[in-house]
Amino acid sequence: MRQEGKLPAFGKLATPLGEPIISWNNDDSLQVPQLAFGCYKVPDNEQGESILKNAIRAGYRHFDTASFYGNEATLGRVLRQSGIPREKFFLVSKVWNDAQKQGRSAVRTSVEEGLNALDFGGYWDSYLVHWPVPGHYIDTYHELEALHKEGKIRSIGLSNFSIEEYEALVQDGISVPPAFNQFEVSPFMYRPKDVEYFQTRGNMLVAASKAMHRAGALTNEVVQSIARTHNVTPAQVMIRWGVEKKLIVLTMSSSLEHQQQNRDVAHISLSPEEIEKLDHLTSEEAITERGKLEEERKKSM
Repeated sequence: MRQEGKLPAFGKLATPLGEPIISWNNDDSLQVPQLAFGCYKVPDNEQGESILKNAIRAGYRHFDTASFYGNEATLGRVLRQSGIPREKFFLVSKVWNDAQKQGRSAVRTSVEEGLNALDFGGYWDSYLVHWPVPGHYIDTYHELEALHKEGKIRSIGLSNFSIEEYEALVQDGISVPPAFNQFEVSPFMYRPKDVEYFQTRGNMLVAASKAMHRAGALTNEVVQSIARTHNVTPAQVMIRWGVEKKLIVLTMSSSLEHQQQNRDVAHISLSPEEIEKLDHLTSEEAITERGKLEEERKKSM
């Protein structure tokens, strides 16, 4: 139906077609749809509802939001209207920096207010520490462990954590290992040592934010050449690269057509040579600049 351009009415498609699933190493029961819809900049209004309804029509069941995005209630309204059972979705949110600095009670309030706004099932499939706020992120994580024990969070995740910050967290002593670390990964921001560390030594799923990098990346000649070879879009090439790397790939588009295209990657088979070409699109300068940006942001929190 999707290949013919025909989509069922909103809420009628209970199971997405061709949905790749990835499992967390530490818990086989945590089955995560590998293609996620990122809710950053989805507006808290009717336009936002339309975008999210289209995402569900296109087959998305993994939605990634955050308290900072201000659209947890919008997402909840659309999910309730879909008529699709809660257990068919994988829903993620994140605690923002100000709540972390205010202490564990504020972290708890952030989680519970988000659940109240969502009003859909009473739990998050995963809840992430949005940024490792210096001097606060360990306490934040411990409060999320308490909420995990209460069943309000099925798993706990990290976001924008370095290897050193993760190791400091573990050394403090944690009872629930993190299931995710979400950070920028794309062919233009590929730090293989970090990805491998978290996927192996940390036994985490790595979620790729900014998976499309920037709009200019889609005009890169290497990406376009591979896209022409497979008769697909440059965006599909970059998403398929992320799938091949066993990443959770976050994308966002307000267009139903692009949402459908971004999910239609199962048939693409990149050769080892093509993957290697994409691997080498990241410059040392880009990695250095990104590292400086993350360090400066963390210092300013």
